[in-house]
Amino acid sequence: MPRPPLPVGTYGVINTKRDGKRWRARCQFRDVDGVVRNVSRWGDSKTAADNNLKEALRDRQRAAGLIKPESKVTEVAELWFQEFREKVDQGIRSGTSYDNYENRWNKLVKSRVIGLRIAEFKPGRVDDIVQDINRTHSASTARNCRAILSGLCQLAVRHGAIDRNPVREASPIEAGKRRKQVPRALTVAEVLHIFELADNDPVAMRQDLPDTMRFFGGTGNRTGEAIAVRWEKIDFSAKVAWVEGNMVRSKIDGKKINPGKTENADRGVPLADWLVDMLLDRRARVAAASGVEPDQLTGWVFPNSLGTLREASNLRRDWRAFRERHSIGDWFTPRTFRRTVATLVTDALPVREASDMLGHSRVSLTSDTYVGRKAPSQKPAAVLHVLGTAKNGSKTEPRSNEGGGNRV
Repeated sequence: MPRPPLPVGTYGVINTKRDGKRWRARCQFRDVDGVVRNVSRWGDSKTAADNNLKEALRDRQRAAGLIKPESKVTEVAELWFQEFREKVDQGIRSGTSYDNYENRWNKLVKSRVIGLRIAEFKPGRVDDIVQDINRTHSASTARNCRAILSGLCQLAVRHGAIDRNPVREASPIEAGKRRKQVPRALTVAEVLHIFELADNDPVAMRQDLPDTMRFFGGTGNRTGEAIAVRWEKIDFSAKVAWVEGNMVRSKIDGKKINPGKTENADRGVPLADWLVDMLLDRRARVAAASGVEPDQLTGWVFPNSLGTLREASNLRRDWRAFRERHSIGDWFTPRTFRRTVATLVTDALPVREASDMLGHSRVSLTSDTYVGRKAPSQKPAAVLHVLGTAKNGSKTEPRSNEGGGNRV
């Protein structure tokens, strides 16, 4: 009776012997195509040769896409991250998402599953992990971690290591009943005061903060969008700045301009007259220093000191230093101007106008997340002013009730 073949993705007995001055370990491995091949590795000692071969066999198993019930969760995660990175290279997923997931995995999830095998990963264990992260961190962080676990478990399902994704059967993550923090927006007086502080701050001027702050205040752009704006994308006659990308940095891609996530992200942002004047003055100064005509100027509107694409992290660092110098709370970030724009525009116009300007895909996102009112609007009081037209104590004629309805 012939010997049964090796199962796909497995190897036979490892034989190790001296080969000259070094040791050689070798065995047979049955690849995913069913072909049995000889695999060998060398080392300065028998143990080293064995370890080198086992490492090569492990990588070969992963390359073959083999995940077994006894595979460790950490091993499955490595393969899942490898697939995720390939999707980043193909442009299907973003490098920033990869960085975010990798950070969550290394800091929060890996230590909680370090000794588990994929077959031992049950819904109850998922609950223990994500609910603990929810308690110690936040619901949004826990949902990020849950997404990682769901992704690697789905990979194990595809490879037949488990029958179903246990994360799907785990209980949902619920945020604690904490009072929702009201978005902090600036009043017009506060905005003008901050502009004045920046104009009279030599360090802020050297770091190009005055013009940058005014651009944030006049457009409500995201940090990456403001950094990515180019002179050739500003239509001064139409008074519109076109947003076509967002500066991002990831470990995989480095620094680059990323297209918007939704169709709304690519948009034209209307410019107030004062902002047009500021940008025209800035363009004239930059053009004179570059020796070109203003209308021929191209490139980044807010570059770094070398004239290249600015780093968002450097801008935020300069921003933090500015608010510390002027004793402004840590709530003051570039996003504060975005909330301010949302608040001022929605106080005067339909919320859709602000939503379109900010590039939101949903109007509710603008009203629920970005509108921050420190003081109540006087518009409702103006509408209700009619109720006080009669003098106190005077009698008014009752309203007719001919329709048969209840009198109010």
